[in-house]
Amino acid sequence: MNETKKKRSGALLGAAFIMATSAIGPGFLTQTAKFTNDFKASFGFVILISILLSVVVQLNVWRVLCVSGLRGQDVANKLLPGLGYVLAFLIAAGGL
Repeated sequence: MNETKKKRSGALLGAAFIMATSAIGPGFLTQTAKFTNDFKASFGFVILISILLSVVVQLNVWRVLCVSGLRGQDVANKLLPGLGYVLAFLIAAGGL
């Protein structure tokens, strides 16, 4: 039972890490600030839609990881062998 609980908390931690790293980065923040300044209100609507879509996607990721009890890369490897390693690399590269 303790191993199941540990596995589940690992999946939750993995989902939190993916969620935290998916939308941050200096290039993203710089471009968002520049476009918001250039396009004002019309770009504000695009940002709002982007945030709403991001929330929907993140909730689906959390749901899949919590129900399966697997880490993100394990789910990706079950979907397509080797995809988990690509996903882990992309997350690590995005965090740099």
